[in-house]
Amino acid sequence: MTNRTAVHPRLHTLIGDVAADVPEDLAREIECALNEQNLPTQSATFFARLNAINHADGDDGQPCISLTLGASNHASLRRSLSGLGALLDLLQAADRARNKGGPNEQLGAFHIDGLIVAARQLVREAHHCLSSGDA
Repeated sequence: MTNRTAVHPRLHTLIGDVAADVPEDLAREIECALNEQNLPTQSATFFARLNAINHADGDDGQPCISLTLGASNHASLRRSLSGLGALLDLLQAADRARNKGGPNEQLGAFHIDGLIVAARQLVREAHHCLSSGDA
């Protein structure tokens, strides 16, 4: 069996592993058309990372391993994510008020900074819960 990735590299870059399911004659025609367009055979770094995320890679680019959270970590993670959702709502409302509202309708820099610091702390707590596993 031939390596379809090596034979049709542009097609594989375009559609990924599904390229192996494309009939050979059609794959050859698509590869020729892509070659005529001078499309690169390698995907851009952004799309490579996006594809890796879709294949369950973590934020460090490594495959995610099975993780079991203890009850307290699970509860803390849920609270952190709920808090982050609320903070994002507040920050988005503040941004819209800044763009469309008058000076008296905007959140001040002190409060915006406070919301950002709170969001960072919630992210730290979520990372802590995930790195602790079931400890």
